[in-house]
Amino acid sequence: MGLFKGMKQSKERQKAKAFYESAANLPADSRETRKLRSVLGNRTSAFIDMTFIDGAQRTEAYAEALAAAKARGGAEPDKPSAPCYREVKTVGGAVWVYLPQNYCDQFFALGSKYQQSVITPAAVMEITETLSKEITEALLLDHPLTPLQFLAGDSDEEAASDDADADDTE
Repeated sequence: MGLFKGMKQSKERQKAKAFYESAANLPADSRETRKLRSVLGNRTSAFIDMTFIDGAQRTEAYAEALAAAKARGGAEPDKPSAPCYREVKTVGGAVWVYLPQNYCDQFFALGSKYQQSVITPAAVMEITETLSKEITEALLLDHPLTPLQFLAGDSDEEAASDDADADDTE
């Protein structure tokens, strides 16, 4: 049974990659093209959110495992890395989504740095906006990707705090 599940996942992953790669080659200005690009944009945003969160969670787990390994004198665990395929839940059920590895690595690293408090929410949002714009342009999406909206509140609070600090120093 496991063998067939693996084959099905492999085919689903191939379809996800083909869907991503075909987006730029779709005929322009058709209703079906706009629909497909919208679906791809939504799935890609969800993928980015999941990768960012995964980066944060796996960094925390890695830090704990590394501390435990050092405490007992054992071998260091492998550093976590980002997969370029993820299963994303949609209204119609779970689907496989693909994003090129270089983008996966960057969003994973952002989550990792955020978890370690190396980067501020505002900086995360700025970098995410730049990367999202690249992806939006590469896929010829009608609407820009807007991932990590759950951080937008943190970024706004930070900006307000910075403004208040600046007012206090004047």
